[in-house]
Amino acid sequence: MPDPHRIEQVPSPTASTAGFVSLIGAGPGHPDLITVRGLRALEAAEVVLYDALLDPSFAALFPAGALAIPVGKRCGSAGTVQADIHRLMIGHARAGRRVARLKGGDPLIFGRGGEEALALEAASIPFDVIPGVSALQGAAAGAGFPLTHREVSRRITVLEGHHLPATTAAWRDLAASGGTIAVYMGTRTLRALARELLAHGASPALPVALVEQAQCPGQTSTFSTLAHAASGALLPATPGPGILFLGESLHHRFHPTQEIPHEPAALVPGSPREAGARGGRRERRAG
Repeated sequence: MPDPHRIEQVPSPTASTAGFVSLIGAGPGHPDLITVRGLRALEAAEVVLYDALLDPSFAALFPAGALAIPVGKRCGSAGTVQADIHRLMIGHARAGRRVARLKGGDPLIFGRGGEEALALEAASIPFDVIPGVSALQGAAAGAGFPLTHREVSRRITVLEGHHLPATTAAWRDLAASGGTIAVYMGTRTLRALARELLAHGASPALPVALVEQAQCPGQTSTFSTLAHAASGALLPATPGPGILFLGESLHHRFHPTQEIPHEPAALVPGSPREAGARGGRRERRAG
């Protein structure tokens, strides 16, 4: 009978393997949020395939001599198609190279990490998935509110703004969820979402926050209510990515210190001002 306390070790790739791919969650925004494990995999890479939403300062972490290829996508504009990303990962790995597929946030939360992992598995390419701090967590922490709070929010519902609920029952369940609702890529549909929630029983006074460019120097947090969002009073402040939050937990806000007193300089390149990447944040109220 196997030992229930035994930890199975995944063997590292050796020189005899065809190559290796790491699907790395870079975290949201600034490179100081990448994990130590993710940084080590990035430092060992010979090829870096990186997303468009990463802060430009990530480039300083790329290994000298590594081939760096942008493969990002932007909503509403041309980008690298997913099949080409699969082809690049598989092709470089089959050529015996270590590949870092550097993805914003966490690879498995609206990051197509599952699709890429399945493509690698189907091609018999050895790989690992290194989780990252999600934009969900980074945006809430940067804007200063909890995603859950005792007696107020014991449930988090995460949606993708391009594909909102399609049935009355689903909208009613969402409006009555009593937890925190987070909507990725929700800046274009926030008014429609707010109107549907109101129509299906949500409180007009429900707190709403739109957090844009989470954990980047230009982070903007706009606080409002569901009624004001439904009226069109809540508008994006930047062209960058944003996450919409709704729920009573937003009432329990805090105000973290913006400057980091003990920045790990070994992980983050650039001047102290660049390394901090916390200044310049803005907070607004809509309505």
